Amino acid sequence: MPVTDVDVHELARAAPWRRQLTHRGEQLHLGQYAAISTSQAPVATDGIWERMELADFDPTVRSLIGQPFKLRAEEGPGKAGYIPDLMLIGNDGKVTIVDSSPTAGDLCPSERVLDWAEEVIRARGWTYEWWTGPKDAQHYTNVQALHGFCRPMHEVQQALIEPILALCADTALPIAAVEENLAGEKMPKPMVRAVIQHLLWWGDLTTDLYRPITTGTRVRTDARARRPAPDQWDVGTRLILGHDRGTIVSNEGDQFVVDLDPSLFGQGERTFSRQALTEKATALPAAYQRPVFPAQPFTVPR
Repeated sequence: MPVTDVDVHELARAAPWRRQLTHRGEQLHLGQYAAISTSQAPVATDGIWERMELADFDPTVRSLIGQPFKLRAEEGPGKAGYIPDLMLIGNDGKVTIVDSSPTAGDLCPSERVLDWAEEVIRARGWTYEWWTGPKDAQHYTNVQALHGFCRPMHEVQQALIEPILALCADTALPIAAVEENLAGEKMPKPMVRAVIQHLLWWGDLTTDLYRPITTGTRVRTDARARRPAPDQWDVGTRLILGHDRGTIVSNEGDQFVVDLDPSLFGQGERTFSRQALTEKATALPAAYQRPVFPAQPFTVPR
């Protein structure tokens, strides 16, 4: 279809254009990235891991789609075809197309193809980004380290979340001080530190990520990132249910209908009572409460 008629709703559900990601003899970092915060099926990647990790950490990014489409011209430099490495969709519907190497795309004969593709993408109203690596090495190192603590904590550690947030609500405390306040015989310091790192990933706690994280790093609660309480859950609230993520799509009386995100564990709608949902689920921080896509597709004037 003409690029001006592309619907972002459809692109958000697109499968990778390249079905065969690897071939014999290739020495490339090809594979799939399991996005955590966007809660979607694994994303195909052509070795653009750093950009995908930073996008996964960014609460303004709603979806990551690898190799989402093939762009062709009827004649000229783009006739052979062009496939972008990555597409990011923001909460506001803003689309960013990311390329990472001069050979990006299928059968790109020269840089003329990329120049042509950038011109078409910008004319469509999308943003074109040429990815050459993290702008700040220390910031990326911290994000990469926190990524190891992004998944749900053990029930024993989850009990520490509220005490940590309450302790850091009024002042910025060093990580060592938080550990001293909450560590005990049944809760050693490394377990407390793991919960702190988990909260830093999700934005419940904030700190200066452009400096090395040590036990002397000061952390504090970000009031804007606090998780909605169960009595505040409503349509559009993003939840964590075990290894799955989901969005409340309807609320009738004491019944909630949750639409589970696509994942390796399945997808679809499930119905819970308020009590059952409160026992099984926790809400994502406010910064990750992504609004539902509007009914009208994101288009630009011709």
